[in-house]
Amino acid sequence: PRPAREIVSSSVSDAAVAHVAVVPAAGFGFDPVRRQRGEASVRDMYILPGESAPQLTAGDKFVMGIRDSVSPFSMSGWVASALYAQVIDVSPNYGSNGKAFAQRLGASAASASSEDIFSNSVMAPLFHEDPRYYKMGRGHSILKRSVYAATRTIITRTDEGRTTANFSLLAGNLAGSALTNVYYPQRNRTVSQTAETFVGSIGGSALGFVVSEFLSDTLALVHLKKTE
Repeated sequence: PRPAREIVSSSVSDAAVAHVAVVPAAGFGFDPVRRQRGEASVRDMYILPGESAPQLTAGDKFVMGIRDSVSPFSMSGWVASALYAQVIDVSPNYGSNGKAFAQRLGASAASASSEDIFSNSVMAPLFHEDPRYYKMGRGHSILKRSVYAATRTIITRTDEGRTTANFSLLAGNLAGSALTNVYYPQRNRTVSQTAETFVGSIGGSALGFVVSEFLSDTLALVHLKKTE
């Protein structure tokens, strides 16, 4: 049976991380029934302020990583990454025509998905880390929330709730970056290029956490959803 102990989202010191991924399909983090319960389920990658969260098993983390790797928000990230690379014609260097964009989109999908799976499904169980992102939410300054979100790339929590270095995300992104040597163009299959891809993936993860932190507020501001 699942452990009865639950973890409550409260502050920076006991926050966790997930790789760049998506807000759950059900309302981008807003679920009236869930909010009334005040607790998240094992399916929720994003934990709202004040919610309790069940402890995850290795199997839960495996499923979470697979699901998160193909979520709508992740897919939008693939497109954004491919468009950026296409416009400024950077790695992976496929060219600048329509075929090149399709290749970049495929490479972006492969890279982001592999990083998600390595980080959440493989590394998180191995390092006994919690792959979820615990939102700081309103009541804090924009700067504090931004810094908190961006630093989740290097700070996370263990399954027991202790603060630790985010070995899962760092190792998972490194593995995903190394894997690009299988499908990137030959000119991009170098040690320096792999290191550059890794650094870029960490930056992308940080940006993803910042977007996740503020997305619900942004949607509420433009009246696309209720406030949390």
